[in-house]
Parts: sequence; C-alpha cells; structure tokens
Amino acid sequence: MATLKHYFVVNPTAGKGLKGNFVKDTIIPACEKKGVEYEIYYTKAPGDGIQYVNKIASEGKPARFYACGGDGTLYEVVNGAYGHKNAEIAVVPLGSGNDWTRLFGELDVFLDIEGQIDGEAIPMDCLKCTDDKGVEEIAINQASLGFDADACAVQGQMKKLPGVAGHLSYYLGGLYCMFSKVYNNYDITIDDNSYNGKYVFAVGCNSRWYGSGIKVAPYAMPDDHIMDCVLMEKKMPWIIMFFIMMFDWQNNEDTHTHCKYCKYIRGKKIVIHDNKMKNNHTNIDGECHRTNDLTIELIEDGLTFVVPAKSSYFADKESGVLSNEIKIKDKKYAFRPNLF
Repeated sequence: MATLKHYFVVNPTAGKGLKGNFVKDTIIPACEKKGVEYEIYYTKAPGDGIQYVNKIASEGKPARFYACGGDGTLYEVVNGAYGHKNAEIAVVPLGSGNDWTRLFGELDVFLDIEGQIDGEAIPMDCLKCTDDKGVEEIAINQASLGFDADACAVQGQMKKLPGVAGHLSYYLGGLYCMFSKVYNNYDITIDDNSYNGKYVFAVGCNSRWYGSGIKVAPYAMPDDHIMDCVLMEKKMPWIIMFFIMMFDWQNNEDTHTHCKYCKYIRGKKIVIHDNKMKNNHTNIDGECHRTNDLTIELIEDGLTFVVPAKSSYFADKESGVLSNEIKIKDKKYAFRPNLF
C-alpha cells in the first residue's frame, strides 16, 4: 500500500503567517520530526492551486493537501481535490477570514502541524454550485446569491484601505452595498417548494460562518447530509434592515434567524433565479463572479477533511455542544427589540 504524502499548497501572498516564515519555522520542522514524506508548493497565480492539486490527485496515490493561506487557498484545494477519493483536505489558516475552521475549535489546533499530521480524515459533505453558463464550482462551506455576495465582492477593494482586514472589510463592503442595491427579485426553489418575491439574499450552507465570523446558519453541520438554506425577505424598512444586517446580525449568534422575515429551511438542492436578470454576484466560499442563476446541490460525503488531533470537534458533538438541532422558537418580530 502506498504511503500517504503530505502536500502543502502555500499562497505566498496570504496573511501574516507567511510573513513570519511559517513554512520554514513551523511546517518543515514538523514534517521532519514526524518523518513524513512531504512537498511544499507555492501557488503562482489564481487557479494555479486547483491545477496543481488536481494533477497530483489524478495520479491516484494517497495524498493529503494542506491549504496554507486564506479562504481562496482553501477554495482552490477543495476544487482540485473534488472527485478524487485518494485526496484528503487539510487547512493551515494563514488568512484573515478562516470561517470554515471555526467549527473545529481554536485556530491554534490548525497551526499545530504535528497535530495536523496526526489528524483524523473523515468524510464531509460539500456543495456543487452551477451557474447559468453551466460552470461548476465546489464549496466546502457555503454558496450564496444577493446582498451578501455583493458585499463579499466589494470586500477585496475595502482591504486596500489602511488598517482594514477580516471582518471589518466585510462590514465596510456591506455598508457600501447598502447604498447601491439591497434586494433582488428571486424565484427560489428548495427541493420541491417554491419561494418567490423580493429577497435580500439566499444562501445554502454546509457549515455555520461566513464573512469573517458572521454566523449565518447557526444550526448547520457539514456531516449531517442536509443543507441549511437561509433566505432573508425584503419586507422591512431600509433602516431596520440596516440595523439587523450591519449591527445586530454581525454581533449576535442567531438573531436574524428569529426575524419573521427570515426563512430557515433545510433541503438537498436550492435553485435561485433572478427575475430581473441583473447579473448578480455569487459568493462561493469567498470567490465571487456574476450570474443570473445559481443551483446549489448538497453532495453527501463529497470530500475527505482532516480534523486536527487536538480539535474539540468530536468531543463537542458527543457532548451536544455541536448539534444540528434547530432552536428557533418563534417569529414574532421583524427585528430584535434590543437593537437600540
């Protein structure tokens, strides 16, 4: 049986970790100490990571690919590894968002490379996303169309401002979009049920966080074989929506799900069509482009993900700290009374 080889796919422009010589000071010594076969690969351009991972995985030998960078690096490793049963995905979070890793414990457990090497590879669901041109992408975390995707698209420009990074860049992106376009006319189908009208956004979630810490789907689990869909209707005054989405939503865990204009629905497939054909932004794990239609389909056990040895994930599931039980009690208000 072939020996598992460890491939570290490094984005040299990502985050503060690489600026501190993380590869030389942490990754290489850990691999040498554990006596594993490894390779370091620095990506050269957008999309290069996908091609590299796909090429190595296509050889059919056991391979573990570590996405060393931000959400964009993870996106590339996921899309390169998808479809290869011999490929495992691990994350070394050196970016500013790191939303996927939040479910598995503190950031330090992912920065412990020896613990990563000793980690347990388990099946995880993923999302297959198809746009109106037939282009397919794979998301491990979430995919969406609407206001939040517009904010994500603008986020990159906000990061160019002095002192702006992570959650602040997403917040400023959302603030900018509030003054441009705050709703869309969507025809939405989740499995066999239709939801048509004015929506701020529609998102299909495999896990809980996006936008550098916004808990959009607080009851989602990536291994329960179901997708959590969150639809926010445009039925409230602009100023109220502003407070929910720009303040309360971004600072509380599940406030928006209790809003009577928020639909929290589970299913296997969501189809979103823009009636006005405004060429919306999509947000596929932080990667954005424009489309008028988006189909998001849950793929059960579509990826193999490495849970670090020191992660609290398994213990938290056993104790009930992590559960997919929906805890929405009522929908009696349009916004939280403690906003002001």
